[in-house]
This record gives sequence, structure tokens and C-alpha cells, in this order.
Amino acid sequence: MKSGLFSWLNEYRYALCFSAIGLVYFFNLFIDVMEADAAQYAAISLEMFQTGNYLEVYHRGADYLDKPPLLFWLSALSFSLFGISNFAYKLPAVLIIILGIYSTYRFAKLWYDQQKAIYAALILSATQAFFLITNDVRTDGLLTGFVIFSLWQLSVFLRNKKMFHLIAGAVGVACAMMTKGPLGLVIVGLALGGDMLLKRDWKSIFKWEWVLFLVFVGLLLLPMCYGLYQQFDLHPEKEVYGLSGPSGLRFFFWTQSFGRITGELYWKDNTTFFYFFHTILWDFQPWILFMLPALWVKFRNLIQARFLISKETEWLTFSGFLLCFLALSTSGYKLPHYIFPLFPLLAIIVADFIVEQSKSASTFFNILAKVHFGLLHLFFLLTLISFIFFFTPSSLLLPTVTVILFVVFWFCWLRIGQVAEKIIIVSVIAMFSFGLTLSTYLYPTLLTYQAESVAAKDVYDKNLPDDVFKAYRSAGFGMDFYWRNVVPYSSIEEVRNFKKGTFVFTDPAGMEEITKAEKLNYRIVKQYDDFHVAKLSIKFLNRKTRDQIIQKKYLLEKM
Repeated sequence: MKSGLFSWLNEYRYALCFSAIGLVYFFNLFIDVMEADAAQYAAISLEMFQTGNYLEVYHRGADYLDKPPLLFWLSALSFSLFGISNFAYKLPAVLIIILGIYSTYRFAKLWYDQQKAIYAALILSATQAFFLITNDVRTDGLLTGFVIFSLWQLSVFLRNKKMFHLIAGAVGVACAMMTKGPLGLVIVGLALGGDMLLKRDWKSIFKWEWVLFLVFVGLLLLPMCYGLYQQFDLHPEKEVYGLSGPSGLRFFFWTQSFGRITGELYWKDNTTFFYFFHTILWDFQPWILFMLPALWVKFRNLIQARFLISKETEWLTFSGFLLCFLALSTSGYKLPHYIFPLFPLLAIIVADFIVEQSKSASTFFNILAKVHFGLLHLFFLLTLISFIFFFTPSSLLLPTVTVILFVVFWFCWLRIGQVAEKIIIVSVIAMFSFGLTLSTYLYPTLLTYQAESVAAKDVYDKNLPDDVFKAYRSAGFGMDFYWRNVVPYSSIEEVRNFKKGTFVFTDPAGMEEITKAEKLNYRIVKQYDDFHVAKLSIKFLNRKTRDQIIQKKYLLEKM
């Protein structure tokens, strides 16, 4: 019987791995949206759904120009199908992320083999970045899925010349652009262009079909472009983000993306050129030990080939990753998730490296595999630390599951003979355990400290009229989403004149002003602990020092 069980587990090992990762993604669908970006996008999608205005994008009734509309369109459509909820907001993005994982598999299978394709998909799906973007849903997950989908379809087109795949590639690029601007086209162009230049494949570069490809992309962009033109270009009197009379079309095609590099857009931070070199060390976990040598081997092979590559080999991933990584590093404004769309390319490079190096069974690779296995223990250690020092689990179920997974983790390391297989399987087990902790325990607990969202849900549950919930001195985008309406920001004059039964959300200074300085007739309904959970710190996580850093927020009611 044991032999039969082990045989079954071995036969379905990949399906079990993908199912485990999918379970983490599923749990992520139900976690509250996080301030600030995800909560803002959820509120914009809700506003679009409620107003029915899909071509022009507004936030709290004001013009919104930052991001293209596809995320809002999809989430608004999801609201119409499933109702307003965390699940409905996140579902379209998570489905497209899954499409990206599948596209990574198909792209790798097209250029390599079945084993490397499965490994690439597992590597990508089990990264810390993908656990994050299936929870904290922003535009980058959609961009990631559409970019690799387009690269897969265009690669197929270059092989079989069928127009269906060219059109599918155009759909992917257009959707990527409607997710985050021209960056979607740039990543695809640099990947394909770099590959063709290295192969001196002039025939493919100058295909007439690329004109048709761009025409299809342009046609698909027309509804968005019409909305931008109507909302901004026809109204030069408007001012948005400090830009006087901005052209919506120019902002989309140039300012929002390239303006960060040229300095035209005022959004800047203090990040250096090496910012992404640092952030990727966490975001691409647990594969980082293989990433650096994998890139080096690719680069060394390129040097040895004197930058002249055979047409039978694949260099889209390396050229796409390297050129885009360097280009994004020159941006004047950076956030860690900006490079997530490059991770499918990196996952394929790493999968190829792991398989090829395991065949040679070099001493270096065997040592690397053992060090990697040792470092994977840190994910179990982080879970143990969180149980002891951060938040006490509400039951023994998760700790028990974690112990069982740790035993399975060690069992697979000892029983699996093939080195590449061993690396992939134990890594997925460790990340599944860690992801399960994040999705069922840590993030749901952390988001109880997002006071704006918690307060809005409390008031919404009272089934009150739409006009009785206000904010004074403190507000968040999540308030609009969980109240299902815009929560007005109020002045002290308005607070004085609110009708009886009005609820006001405020901070300690606002509470003192309303109840003591102004001596208005308000009672404290509830006090909330508040912390910006997107910016975690050890002082907050440590239960002994948490009270030193959390803030208080208040829900007041007019008597």
C-alpha cells in the first residue's frame, strides 16, 4: 500500500505542486485589499461600476490619469457578475496571472522541452512576488500575464506563420498597454528584437506582418484612446497631477512611462540605479541562488559565441530580461513590483540552468543545491517566529500543517534522486508552507490593523443611509470600497453641523478637537489600532513593541 501511495504521489507530483500553489492564490482572493494602491484601484473600479462610465476614469469624482483602464474595466465587470467583494476585485487579475504561468510553460515547451517548461512554470508560480501580486492586486500582475502570453503567441507565429497567433500576440500587447502603458510593447519589442539581432535574422525583423500587428494593436487601443481624448484632450482647462491642460493621449503614450526616465513627470524618489538589484533578492525568492549563476552562464555563452547565435536557440528571455531590467533601472521613480513582468523570462532562464547543470553533476552545482536547501529552512523558521513572537494562531491547525509539510520537505529531499527534481519539489513545498502562512494567518491578521477598512465595514454592516458616514483628518481608499460609496472628507465646520446619527472617522487629534476643544455632542463608538501594513517593521511585528508604534483611530457618532 505504501508503494502504491508513493507511486501515486510521484505520478501526480507536478499536479500536486501546482494545486498547492493554486490553493495559496485562492485564499489570497478573500484577503482585504491593502492600502494604498490596491485599495485605490478597487475604489476606482467600484466607482466605474456604479456610474457605468467605462471610457472615462474618475476617482472620488475627480479626473484620474495615472493608470490605463483595463484593470478597472475587468474588476467592474467582475463586480457586475459576482457582487462587490475582495474576491470579485481580485479574480480577473489572478486569472490573468495564471494565464501568464501557463504561457510561461507553453513558451518554454516551444523552445526547450517538457521538463524545463514544467520547472519554469513552477519556479515562476512559487516566487514570493507571485504570492504578493495575487494578494496585493495592482496592475503589474495583469502586465506580467499579458506580456508572456504575447511572447508565446508571437514565437509560435514566427515558426508556423499562422495569422491567428499574430493576432493573439497583438491582443496580448494591446491588453498589456491598456494595463500599464507602452511598457507592455517595449518589453515584447526588446525581447523579440534582441533575439532577432543576435541571430542576424533580418528576414524576421522586416516582416510585413509587423505592420499588420501594429494595426491590430492600434485598433484594440481605440476605445481607451477615445476615452482619454474625450476626458482630457478636449478640455485644455483641466489640471491633473500638476500638469496644466494635459493631453490624455500624450500622457498615456509618453509621459506616464518615458517621462519618468526623461524627468518630464514630477514623480521621483531617492532610489539609485541599483534599486532593483536589491529588491529582486527578496522578490525572486527562493530561486535567487540560481538566478545569478544562470544569468552569468547565459552571458558567458553569448560572449563565447561572439554575439552570433544560432536560429535554433532561444535568446528572447535573456535579451528581454537584461535590456528591460537596465532600462527600468534608469527610471526616476521605482517600486519593487515594476520588474515583476520580467520574472517569467527569468524563470525560464533559471529552469534551463538547473536542468543543464544537474546533468553535469558538477561539484559547484551540488554544493549550490545543498546551500539552497539549507536556506529554504528559513521559510519554515520565519513561520515559527511569527507563531511565537508576532501573532498567536487561533488554532493548532496551521502549526500542525506546517510541521507535516516540514516532514514532507525533508522526506522529498532524502528520497528524490535526481538533483533538479529534488531542488524544484522541495522549494515548492517550502514556499507552499510559507505562502499558506501568509494567506491564511499573517495577512488576514495584519489587515485587522488597517483601521479605515475595518471601520468602513463596521459602519456598512449597520445598513445605514449613504450620507451618514464621513471622514475628518484621516481617510483611506479602502473606506470608499468597503462603504460601497465615496466617504466625504469633511471640514470642522461641516462636522459641527452634521445631523444626528452621522458617523465620523478620525484620528486622535480629530477626536480631541471634536469632543473636547469644540465640545461637540459626539460619542466614541469604537477605537481602532492602526498601522500602514504595506510598510511592515520589526517593531510592529513584535508583539512586545507593537503598542509603541501603532496609532489610534476613532469612529464617532453624532448624538
